[in-house]
Amino acid sequence: MNTHKPTSTTATRASLESDSAATVPAKGAVRTSPTPSLLVGALAAVMVLVSKVCSPASAAPELPVKKELTLQVANQLADAAQAEAEKRNATVVITVVDDGGYPIVLRRLDNTQVASVQVGIDKARTAAIYRRPSKDFEEQVKNGRVSALALAGGVPLQGGLPIKVDGVVIGAISASGNTPQEDEDIAAAGLAAIEAPRIERYFPASSVDTAFSKGEPILETNSFKVHASRRDTPGLAEAHLYETDVIRVLKGSSTFIVGGSIIDPRETAFGEIRGKGIIGGTSYTLKPGDVMVVPPHTPHWFKDVTAPFLYYTVKPISK
Repeated sequence: MNTHKPTSTTATRASLESDSAATVPAKGAVRTSPTPSLLVGALAAVMVLVSKVCSPASAAPELPVKKELTLQVANQLADAAQAEAEKRNATVVITVVDDGGYPIVLRRLDNTQVASVQVGIDKARTAAIYRRPSKDFEEQVKNGRVSALALAGGVPLQGGLPIKVDGVVIGAISASGNTPQEDEDIAAAGLAAIEAPRIERYFPASSVDTAFSKGEPILETNSFKVHASRRDTPGLAEAHLYETDVIRVLKGSSTFIVGGSIIDPRETAFGEIRGKGIIGGTSYTLKPGDVMVVPPHTPHWFKDVTAPFLYYTVKPISK
């Protein structure tokens, strides 16, 4: 068994003195304290570590704030696209995807071919991950760049459009099932719901008076409408499938029927039913200052009026 012989005190002192002597500067230099070299190295390492910890560069990096496409907004875009498709009597698949190309909303309208489901997803994914309309790649193929047919995760088919907020792509919307241009037009109608400017609107009295003289809309958006309404004669019975009518009478009077059943109903426009009159319902006499609220799907009819009958109509839209 090996044994370790302890070092004598005299030998230890001699060793320390030898190490200290190695740190003594040459003649004429500034004199330093005889600190052992190992301790100097340890102190230096500690100082470097402290300086790094305290340095501003070592602070946690700030991550950017990322805007995301929510289900609520995706549904609003799909609503606007669906409204446009139904106006055109178009049978299409409408798809809204996130910025990675994964579906958030997918709607296959009645009688749309099943094959358009996957094509619609592919178009939207292409627009999202390549940050440009899918038509760009279709044009490349038409111009001879056949390599665009091998896009990773994309298809060169018109109809997909990126959704941008403040210049940043947060997703995409597509339509598939009709002609390439009509598909893109329907997708563009959906895109307009998020690209519409969110600013206040001012209408001077002169323009409002002009609108009332003709009975015209003052403002129409995808979420609400404001009409300067005018009636000089009774109108047709009507019902709005997606609009609430909030009526505020300004001038004149009218016998107004709400509820009941429309006589000979027919669809005259998207979400609009008209007929000759109403059977049943409740009769109201509307006069200046009155407010009437008519919910969606509710028949109503200006049965008679004293001209000119002027009233504001505000129409919140819901789907």
